Amino acid sequence: MGVKAQHFSGDAIADSALGEALRNYHSYLAPEPALFRGPEYLIYTYLLKTGHPYFSDSVRTGTIRYAGIVYHDQRILYDEVYGQVVITDPYGAFKISLLSERIDSFTIEDHSFIRMTDSLNPSAPAVGFYEQLYRGRISLLKREKKAILEDASLVEEGVRKYIATAVSYYILKGKTYHPVNTKAGLAAAMKDRSREMKKFIRSHRLSMRKDKENTLIQVTAWYDGLNNQ
Repeated sequence: MGVKAQHFSGDAIADSALGEALRNYHSYLAPEPALFRGPEYLIYTYLLKTGHPYFSDSVRTGTIRYAGIVYHDQRILYDEVYGQVVITDPYGAFKISLLSERIDSFTIEDHSFIRMTDSLNPSAPAVGFYEQLYRGRISLLKREKKAILEDASLVEEGVRKYIATAVSYYILKGKTYHPVNTKAGLAAAMKDRSREMKKFIRSHRLSMRKDKENTLIQVTAWYDGLNNQ
């Protein structure tokens, strides 16, 4: 079914009467048994010579929508090797890997993520967490996936393990997901405005080669603005 549910706004919830009720509910239950379920997460960064497996290099504050309930002010690690959202238990003794299928969405500081699930839509990308870079009538999604690789070229040091990162971008128009990792992919996604798009990119000195993510965000917002006129 593509993007699962509608992306929530933590600020909107916090400022509402519902937000106040949720805060009272969470305060009453703390520590909340519904959230702190899942296997213990074991840190393995000591095995790596270079790089780290996480979205950010240390624990950050964020919000999690878990089994339909929003939890604010959580200390989060997002493991991009295994696609796991990790939190610290309420007593700070160990880390817990949350059950991915129960996570609708989460934030890490000002970065928002949603969970994509299997779909009958043939254009939908693989199951996993995607960062929502832009959301309007069309959406821009980013999938950053890391892998642990080995380099045995330095025999005297033994096998070296390191992190490699692969990034993919998708634009959702209507019910169709368009991979936009190349100029050709972006042109295909916006073929109805391709000439205007090229002019926009030139006039704003954007470059898919030098600054792909910013270019995609700028072009997506521009295209969405045209369709809102």
